Amino acid sequence: MIKKIGLAISVIILIINIFNYNFEFEISDSNNKISLVGILASSCAIVLILISIISEKIEKKIKD
Repeated sequence: MIKKIGLAISVIILIINIFNYNFEFEISDSNNKISLVGILASSCAIVLILISIISEKIEKKIKD
């Protein structure tokens, strides 16, 4: 349950940062750097949470 909430929060943060990113300016713009860091961090969090959820499912299958 907690992992799914964390996953939802990470997806929301990812969407917010994608909308905050301004494609008209260069990557070196300060707002774009912040958005890129947020996109990267939330993407990493999503991957880690998904790995954790999948590993729990595998563990349950092995026990059964």
